[in-house]
Amino acid sequence: MNFNQELIQSQRLSLKLSPQMVQSINLLTMPVFELRERILEEAEKNPALEIVSDSALDATSANYPSSTEFYTAKDTSDYYKSKDASTSFLQFLENQPAKEETLQEHLLAQLSEIKLSQDERLLAESIIQNLDDNGFHFVAPEILYKELLDVENLNDEQKAQLEHILNIVRNFDPTGTAFENAHQSLLFQAEKQNAKFLVIDILKNHFEKLSNMRVSTFQKLYPKHSTEEISNAFEFIKTLDPFPAREFGSSNVQFIVPDVHVYKIDSDSSEIDDRFAVISEERDLPVLRLAPLFLDVAENQNDMDKEESTFVKKQLKEAEWFLNGLGRRKQTLVKVTKEIVRRQKAFFLGFASAPSPLRMSEVAQALEIHEATVSRITAGKYLQCNFGIFPLRYFFTNAAVSTKEKNTKETGKVFSKEEVKQRLLLIIEEAEKEGKKLSDEKLSKMLAEYGMSIARRTVSKYRAELNIQSSYDR
Repeated sequence: MNFNQELIQSQRLSLKLSPQMVQSINLLTMPVFELRERILEEAEKNPALEIVSDSALDATSANYPSSTEFYTAKDTSDYYKSKDASTSFLQFLENQPAKEETLQEHLLAQLSEIKLSQDERLLAESIIQNLDDNGFHFVAPEILYKELLDVENLNDEQKAQLEHILNIVRNFDPTGTAFENAHQSLLFQAEKQNAKFLVIDILKNHFEKLSNMRVSTFQKLYPKHSTEEISNAFEFIKTLDPFPAREFGSSNVQFIVPDVHVYKIDSDSSEIDDRFAVISEERDLPVLRLAPLFLDVAENQNDMDKEESTFVKKQLKEAEWFLNGLGRRKQTLVKVTKEIVRRQKAFFLGFASAPSPLRMSEVAQALEIHEATVSRITAGKYLQCNFGIFPLRYFFTNAAVSTKEKNTKETGKVFSKEEVKQRLLLIIEEAEKEGKKLSDEKLSKMLAEYGMSIARRTVSKYRAELNIQSSYDR
């Protein structure tokens, strides 16, 4: 290990986050199914919290407090927690359909086995929750770290600290997640397996030419290497996975609970914004409040000794932090979703078959919140509307495709990545019906006829994301 590596590993993160900030960040990332478990766990360990009702225990119950009552501190009620409720909930969970492990769950399980400080663990969790279905960053990790540190720019020491945590995640199974793109991931995988110089050099300097692995092409680039050596390099590269996390994709999820609902509705209600109602999912969540019995105890602290009084104050403070964290999660989720709906109105009105180009930074700027907050609140969460259930991140595209100005079927338009992929799929399906196998170069030209002017290598990337083999392998 060289000096720089020792320096990086010896450094500790200097995050100065309060316990409530850490808790609030963690709550933002939780989808509704995980959130109900977290609520029950918190209610179990903190006597200052009380479960008022839980729809999972009584599906026919209609006595749900309003959202205002949910966050009212000094509400009074005759409802109290019970062991029977806990037992019923466990039975409810046991009867749910099995859910396959997500990428985030898989990586977080490995993270839990590593000894890290609380601050290091928080940064690692933020990086993991920020990964898309292929295992690549949604928001640049530097942005996540700047938010945690509350700084405008990272100094050299902080950059080294971030790289250290990134390297931990990148070495988890599957190897090669937590990069910006497939190119970086493949190079990392090859270097970790001590690949030969030829493999590393091809990946570093001629990655774009790999969409067509022709020995003759690379023979001209590497005249000192035999055709056998080049073929062996190709075979090695084929063992690497350009999208290391795709086996954990959202299509594997068998049991989905929408976190937010979008309804098209005509109403003068203050809850209705721009022809759509956005409502967070609370029916499957236990309703919490500060326990009246515990509040009565807290008001009579004169009869307590110092230790008892300290305990009561601590539990009440933690309970208030937790309820505030739940409130912030709900408020942020609804606010971000409303902005998504506003910017993707054509999709929700049924006028567009795919979302328009939209970046998380645009939503963050409009709402005057941090881009990392948008990333966290949309991680692993689903939206239900008239057209089905969609991951919230489905409505964000980190790349827009420009149109050509002339000789196009559609002009003056910018296409989202999803629109291009959908058109690409239709072209391939129509061609295969006619017994044709179109190359990526041909597909690129046909897309250009629709104004979707993208490079052949981008076509290859999108085709791979659609799980469609090359024309040679089809």
